[in-house]
Amino acid sequence: MKKKKILKILLILILIFLFIKMIFFKSLSNSKTIEDFLFFKVLGDNLKVSEDIIDVEEKEYRLNVNYKNIDFRNINLSETINRETLIYEKIAPGTKGSFNIILEANKNSKYKVVFNSINKKPQNLKFKANINNKEIGKANTLEELQKYLIGYIRKDEKIDIRVNWYWEFEDNEENDKQDTKDAQYIKKYQFDINAIGEEIT
Repeated sequence: MKKKKILKILLILILIFLFIKMIFFKSLSNSKTIEDFLFFKVLGDNLKVSEDIIDVEEKEYRLNVNYKNIDFRNINLSETINRETLIYEKIAPGTKGSFNIILEANKNSKYKVVFNSINKKPQNLKFKANINNKEIGKANTLEELQKYLIGYIRKDEKIDIRVNWYWEFEDNEENDKQDTKDAQYIKKYQFDINAIGEEIT
């Protein structure tokens, strides 16, 4: 009789132990699932951020070249940056970018694009322009580049001017010093784009 009682107590203790063990492993499993979920969520969020950084949004500025018409846009160069080269949300050595100027006209016209810098640009920042995917010129300043942006536009035609800019790392001491100075003091580069039209009669 005493043995049966001991066996009963042992059986109850074993059952209690197994029950506790089962609850413990279940909770451990759940916490692991939560940890895995959080890990993949964080990983997924990071991947999403990464995709946003890689994604390059093309900046496009439409300007009408009508008779005796001057159309303009104010541009901040850092808004046209290639996100893959972005450094602390500002232009710096090693960054590059582009923007498109779309010219439109309601009459056959001559056109010219004129740039006006609002503040000083980094000395080693350079530009090149393409019209309808054909390179037409390179320059050290936008004001120099504008000499290539003169021509004719037909009524209802669209001309796509793509301006690429780049600030390369310089490998000589003098330019390196200038880049360091410009990166320190020039946080952004702003300029106006003016499109001037003259009807052809």
